[in-house]
Amino acid sequence: MDRLFSYKRNLAPSISGFTDDFYLKYSFRTVRRNPTLIFVPTMYSIARGNRNYIGENIGRISFKAIDDYRIDQKTLKSTIPHNRKAMDVMMRFIIPNLYGISLFDKYMLSPFNYNNRIFYRYRISISDEGRACVNFTPKLNNTQLVKGFAIIDRYTGKIIHTRFSGEYDMVTFEVNAYMGDDDTPYALLPTRCDSKAVFKFMGNELRVRFYANFECKVPDIDSIDDKKAESIIDSVRPDPLERIEESIYREHIQENIAKDSAQATVVKRKNKMLKKTWDIVDDYILSGQDASNDNASVTLSPLFNPLYLSYSHSHGLAYKMDIGARYIFAPDRYITFTPRLGYNFKIKKFYFNAPLRYTFDAKRNGWVELTWANGNRITNSSVLEIIQEENRDTIDFSSLNLDYFDDEMVSLSGNMQITKHLEMALGFVYHRRSAVNRHEMEQLGKPSEYRSFAPMVTLTFRPHPVWPTFTANYERGLTNILQSNIKYERWEFDASFKKVLHSLRKYNLRAGGGFYTNKSTDYFVDFANFHDNYIPGGWDDDWTGDFQLLNSQWYNASKYYFRTNVSYESPLLLVTWIPLIGKYIETERIYANFLQIEHTRPYTEIGYGLTNRYFSIGLFASFLNGSFNEFGSKFSFELFRRW
Repeated sequence: MDRLFSYKRNLAPSISGFTDDFYLKYSFRTVRRNPTLIFVPTMYSIARGNRNYIGENIGRISFKAIDDYRIDQKTLKSTIPHNRKAMDVMMRFIIPNLYGISLFDKYMLSPFNYNNRIFYRYRISISDEGRACVNFTPKLNNTQLVKGFAIIDRYTGKIIHTRFSGEYDMVTFEVNAYMGDDDTPYALLPTRCDSKAVFKFMGNELRVRFYANFECKVPDIDSIDDKKAESIIDSVRPDPLERIEESIYREHIQENIAKDSAQATVVKRKNKMLKKTWDIVDDYILSGQDASNDNASVTLSPLFNPLYLSYSHSHGLAYKMDIGARYIFAPDRYITFTPRLGYNFKIKKFYFNAPLRYTFDAKRNGWVELTWANGNRITNSSVLEIIQEENRDTIDFSSLNLDYFDDEMVSLSGNMQITKHLEMALGFVYHRRSAVNRHEMEQLGKPSEYRSFAPMVTLTFRPHPVWPTFTANYERGLTNILQSNIKYERWEFDASFKKVLHSLRKYNLRAGGGFYTNKSTDYFVDFANFHDNYIPGGWDDDWTGDFQLLNSQWYNASKYYFRTNVSYESPLLLVTWIPLIGKYIETERIYANFLQIEHTRPYTEIGYGLTNRYFSIGLFASFLNGSFNEFGSKFSFELFRRW
C-alpha cells in the first residue's frame, strides 16, 4: 500500500501541457419518466419523445493537471434533438483523479490517496505476473466514499485497472478505468474509461453510459468538415457498436425520413412554431445556456427554476441567477462579464451587480473593471442621531421614523501587482441615492436625492502563499463633481486566511475593521467589507463571511465596526456518523462570528451547517454580551448545483 500511495509522487511523469485526441460514446435509456424531468438541467431534450438516445463525438483534450483540463469537441453524431448536450455531469467520470485527494473536482475521497486511508478498509490478495488485487470498502456509509477494487503493480504501486462505485449528486455510478503505460502521461490517466450510472429523481429513472477512449488517433483533427462527421466517426470508432446502439441509430434515421415525407404544409408550420416555442423554453427558461468555442464562452442560468430559491432568517425568500461571458484575446489577456441578478420577496426589490473586467496582464493580476450595481436600501446619517436617543441594542427599527434611500452605483477601478507580494488598485465610485418616499421627503423640505463621488485606493499584501492576505482600503468623498454633495473619508482594514487541509478539510479566518472620518452633515454609512447581501448564494458562496442573524439596519448604523469570522469545514464530521441520515451528508461546517459596533453590546453568532445533494441548511444562534438573543436558520437548494 505504501508503494500505491507514493506512486504519483515518486515515479509518475508530469502531465502538464499534455494533449491528445479522444473518442466519446454516450447513451441514455429511459426506464420511467414524468413531466418533472424537464426541470432537471440539460435533461429537457430527452424528457419527451424517444426513450433511447445515443451520441458519439471526437475531439482533443489538453491538460494543465489531472483535474484541470480543457475538452475541445471537433465533431458530433447524435440522435438527441439538435445535437444538444444531456447530463454533462457524466463527463466528470471519464477522467477520475485516482491518486488525488478527491476523485472528481473536490468531491469523493479517493481510496488511493494516503491522507484518505483512515476512511477505508483494504484487503490485499496477491496474484501472478507481479500484480496484486486491492479491495477497498468505506468504514462509514457515506456519499463521499466509494467501494471497489484495483489491480496494481506490486513493484511500483501503479494502478493498472480499477473499478469502483458510489453516489454523486443524484447519480449512482460505476467507473471502470484502464490505465496506460508507466513512461507516459497515461500512467496517471485512463486510456479507456467506461462509466455507467442510474439517475433517479421524483419517479424518473434513466440508465446512462459514457465510454471514453484516449487511444483513438484522428488524422487531421483540426480540419474536420462537419458534413463528413458521420463517416469520420465511423472510421475511427475503436470498438464496434452494440446491437442496441445500432438499432437506435436506425430508428432515428427512419423517424427523420417519416417526418420529411407525409406531413401537410399547414401542419408542418404549426409543428414548427410549437417546436420553436419549446426550444426557447428549454434554452432559456428551464435549462439555461452553456456555449463555448476556442476563444469565447457564455453561461446563463435558467430564467425560472424553483431550485434557485433560497431562504434565510434575516432576508426571507429570494431568487437569483448568474450570467457569465468570457472572451480570450491571448493566454494572459481576456475580458469577462459576470452579472448576478436576484429578487428578494421580503422587501420586493430587484438586485443586480454587473462587473465588466478586462484583464490585460494575468501574470501580474493587471485588470480594469467597470461595475454597475444597485445597492441595499439604506438610511442616511440621521439614523445615528435617532439611535443615540433609543435604548441601545433593543432598538426596534421598524418603529423608527427613518428615511430610506435606494442606491445605484457605478465604479471604475484598475489593479496591478507592484511587487511579488504587493498589489495596488486605484479607481473611483459614484453613488446616486434616491429617497424611497420622494414626495414625502420633498413635502418635509428634506433632500430627496444624494450623490457622492469618491476616489479610492486599495492595497493588498500577500507576504507568503500560506500566510493571511492583508488589505487596506481608503475612500474619500469629494463634492461638486457630477453633482456630488457628500463629503466623507472611509478607512477599512481586513485580513483573511484560508487553510486547506487534507481530505477536503479547510478552515477560514477573517478579521477586520473600519471607520468614518471627516464627515459632512449628511452622509451614508456604507462599508465595503461589512454590508448586507441580498443577492443570495449557496453553500460555497459567502456563508463563511456573513452574519446570518444580524438585523440589516445595523450595517449602516455605526460609524465604526470590528468583526471576526471563523469557520471549519469537513466531510465526515458530526452528523455524518449518525445511522441512516449520515449517509447523505456531504460536508459539515461550524461557524463562530464576533462583531463590535457603536450603540450595542458585543454581538456573537455561532452556527452549524451541512450540505447534501438536495439542500444546504445552517442553524444559528446570536448572543449579546453573552446573553442569548435569537435563533434562526438559512436554507438553499443544492439540487443539480454541480450539473
